[in-house]
Amino acid sequence: MTVNASDQAHQGVPARSGSGLWSALSSASGQAEFTAAWLALQCAMLPGVRCGVLVLGPPDTGPFAPAALWPAGAAPGTALTEAADQAVEDRAVAVAEADGWLAVAHPLIIDGHMYGLAALELTAQRAEPVIQALRWGLGQVEARLRAEEGGDGALARERLMTTLNAVAATLNEERSADAAHAIATDLATRFNCDRVSIGIRKNERSEVIAVSHSADFGERMNLIAAIGSAMDEAIDQNTTLCLPQAESGALVTRDHAALARQHGSGSLLTAPFMVEAGSGSDGKVLGALTFERAGVLPFEQGEIELCQGIVALCSRILVTKRAEERPLALRLKDQWRVEMGRVLGERHFTRKFVLLMIAAMLLISIVGEGTYRVGSDAKLEGAVRRVLVAPYDGYLDTAPHRAGDIVAAGTVLATFDTRDIKLEYLKSASLNEQYARQAEESLAQHDRAAAGINQAQAQQARAEMDLRAYQVERSSVTAPFTGIVVSGDFSQSLGSAVRRGQTLFEISPLNAYRVILEVEEAEIDGVRVGQHGKLVLASLPGETFPFTVTLVTPVTSSREGHSFFRVEAALDRLAPNLRPGMEGVGKVEIGERRLIWIWTHRLVNWVRVATWSWF
Repeated sequence: MTVNASDQAHQGVPARSGSGLWSALSSASGQAEFTAAWLALQCAMLPGVRCGVLVLGPPDTGPFAPAALWPAGAAPGTALTEAADQAVEDRAVAVAEADGWLAVAHPLIIDGHMYGLAALELTAQRAEPVIQALRWGLGQVEARLRAEEGGDGALARERLMTTLNAVAATLNEERSADAAHAIATDLATRFNCDRVSIGIRKNERSEVIAVSHSADFGERMNLIAAIGSAMDEAIDQNTTLCLPQAESGALVTRDHAALARQHGSGSLLTAPFMVEAGSGSDGKVLGALTFERAGVLPFEQGEIELCQGIVALCSRILVTKRAEERPLALRLKDQWRVEMGRVLGERHFTRKFVLLMIAAMLLISIVGEGTYRVGSDAKLEGAVRRVLVAPYDGYLDTAPHRAGDIVAAGTVLATFDTRDIKLEYLKSASLNEQYARQAEESLAQHDRAAAGINQAQAQQARAEMDLRAYQVERSSVTAPFTGIVVSGDFSQSLGSAVRRGQTLFEISPLNAYRVILEVEEAEIDGVRVGQHGKLVLASLPGETFPFTVTLVTPVTSSREGHSFFRVEAALDRLAPNLRPGMEGVGKVEIGERRLIWIWTHRLVNWVRVATWSWF
């Protein structure tokens, strides 16, 4: 459906046939021509259209701007503006009326993303046909956008592959010189160049380090000097230079023109490169790449952008390889210069703060003093440890107490079975009476010899009686003082045989303790009798017990490859919850020392011993 000439004349729009509009749409090359032809055709297909607009922009985010306006220079009415705003906000079709005009806005949504909208303002009529026409017409715009996105994607993929191949060519070589020659040759082939040169900035001048298709270029001094001058020209202006220029007179290209004139290069492109601050160059330009073509084959904008991207990536690899090949002394010097620049520069506040804190701590450690303490593992033992043994060979009858029990003085810890002893006692008593009677009978018969023998036998029997009575008296093992049973548990061995002198129990008092410190041999030199310290026990971490060193023994023990000396100390303060066998950490206060000495003396001593043993 088309609008006749009279309608168009009434609207102030030049008359144009429908076939002409379709022809303009199909032959449109750019987006501007396509959107203008599409909107004109859309407006011509509907009767009474006064104004139309096609709005496009980045998907969802915008900003959305008019891509075409019909007729050209027309001012959209109130109804059209309201409908367009409502369509953008709701992402749906919007209809508005004002001053007798109907406005319809239809959003352009592709794969769930809003790319824009098309809006028409026309004489009041039914909105459904207009919405349907816009829906069908926007299908052509969608197809066009999809085609453009596909073309852009293919171009992007092609550029990405070119960049990756160039980077791979650089990475495949170990030496920087080989990598530079490889990338120069690869770029010359890919961009149809007669020559690609790579230069590095040195002493404010560019030194050519690689030329494509040429491993030895030292003899062509004039050419190399001209290329270096062209690189300096681009580096000094800190921009990419292209000859011929797109805009004449915008940049200085005198050295590029001289290179082209003297060596027959029709088109030139020089792209400088730099490494960001922190990579050893503080963000300065480090060099450039120069591309040369013979004849009139200028570099297009897409090729220039691609060259800049490749140069930015490959140059970093080249710079890194050259830096790694430098002598260690020069690398350390450069790193030192970089770090000092960061410290003395304007940024890197965290680094400055950390260094300031380190300097303050170092100053405090040199000037300040503190108490030097020798720490070691510690164990609490009773000052007295009484051993209770079996008085004779026998059998245990009772054992009501065991290790860990607190007992009072005189408490029975164990008893022996005395039945056999009592029987032996009765036997000896009977023999004593028998021998005593026989002795009396012998005296009555005036047989002194027999009487003496009988009296001796009676005394022997009486001695046996005394022994058995003594054994019965000692059949109970009692605690000699109030304390804690440290070892001994026969509660599961009642009736078992014990031998004379066998250890049954060990008991320690609760009011006398000593601290056993295991001081490492590297620290024992400073420990002296009379020094004070503090003990913290693992079972009582909230309490500190002061002590005084009473004995430094020459007895050593080895554990985990280290030797330890036994040091004894007496507690200055007791507590009711202390028990023998408790372990913890004790620290002996040696005296005042410089903080830096306290923190480093062990390392210094180790270095001294190691140095002496080595040399």
